[in-house]
Amino acid sequence: MAGRVVLLLLLGLAHAEVSELCMGCLCEANTRCDRSFQCEGGDCGLFRISQPYWEDAGRPLIKDDDAFSDGAFKRCVLDPFCAARAVQGYMKRFSKDCNGDQQIDCEDYALLHYQGAGCEGDPDEDYEEFRSTLNRCLAEVAKKVNASTTQRAPATTVS
Repeated sequence: MAGRVVLLLLLGLAHAEVSELCMGCLCEANTRCDRSFQCEGGDCGLFRISQPYWEDAGRPLIKDDDAFSDGAFKRCVLDPFCAARAVQGYMKRFSKDCNGDQQIDCEDYALLHYQGAGCEGDPDEDYEEFRSTLNRCLAEVAKKVNASTTQRAPATTVS
């Protein structure tokens, strides 16, 4: 799982509102970051983005495309970089504290992504699987990052 998250961690989203870790785990929760996933029920790409979501996100494009040309939506959301920009644009526009804990974090972004801009009301029963996958991913990647940091830390001596 964490290996697939690396795909999105390499997107260079360091200055974005949604952390690289959260973006990677949103991808994992949506499609297991399966780049072969096309569309299902109008939701397309790694993040299962709908056309209205893409439009609300500002219609991001792949290079040299036209936002109003036929197929621009699918070309964007089937491209991992463009799809990530769509998620970032959506979150930037609709960012809010969905769970009422007085902070905006990955849990809020997950609710926004899953339920839409209002993120109000109780999510359906399928959200539990989405949330469980998201939380496993966040924990697994955090554990790997902590292990990596510990291995690189210089040895200290106490006098």
